[in-house]
Amino acid sequence: KEKLGKGSLGYADGHFYLRTEDKGVVALIEASPDGYREHGRFEQPSRSKSKAWPHPVIAGGRLYLRDQDALYVYDVRRR
Repeated sequence: KEKLGKGSLGYADGHFYLRTEDKGVVALIEASPDGYREHGRFEQPSRSKSKAWPHPVIAGGRLYLRDQDALYVYDVRRR
């Protein structure tokens, strides 16, 4: 997989949610003493051309991503 690079982090339920600042990639990461383990990633739709600095927020089983004037909400509850 392509290297993620710099971004902002959120943490919930034993996982980090990493959002890259340039490409709009969001990855779900498990970090442990054994190392980095990625559980999935996706590209944010309708990504603005500006860098994304806001941290991902996870609350009530939802992932919130802000990009300029847009707010994206994803259901991340375990099924």
